[in-house]
Amino acid sequence: MTRHDASTGAPTQKRGKTALAGLRQSAGYRNATDFAAALGVPNSTYARWERGAQGPDSAIPLSAAWSIADKLGTTIDVVVGREGIPEPEGRDLNAFYRRLSEGGQHLLDELTQWLEFRERVLATEGR
Repeated sequence: MTRHDASTGAPTQKRGKTALAGLRQSAGYRNATDFAAALGVPNSTYARWERGAQGPDSAIPLSAAWSIADKLGTTIDVVVGREGIPEPEGRDLNAFYRRLSEGGQHLLDELTQWLEFRERVLATEGR
């Protein structure tokens, strides 16, 4: 039996293991077991999400999709395989910041303060 997207009526396609697995691997998680542990979910649950359908029928709970997106530095749309959406411009600095060590976060905070100061100086000089 073919499953259909509830909103469009179109048949859903199996994403196959490669889409979510590819995102996971690109983020540096070599296997699903390690990533499931990082998410705090059973390996069997995460494996089901990697093999599952995409779009509204992905069966990934919203809270889990948020966690996955945060860990992978991407959007929920990408996690569930939603297609036809514009790519976000620039880097997701919040996700980047969360992946830094405490020392890295401290250095980035200092750099940000310096940049804010520099921008104020340039603004007062009319540049």
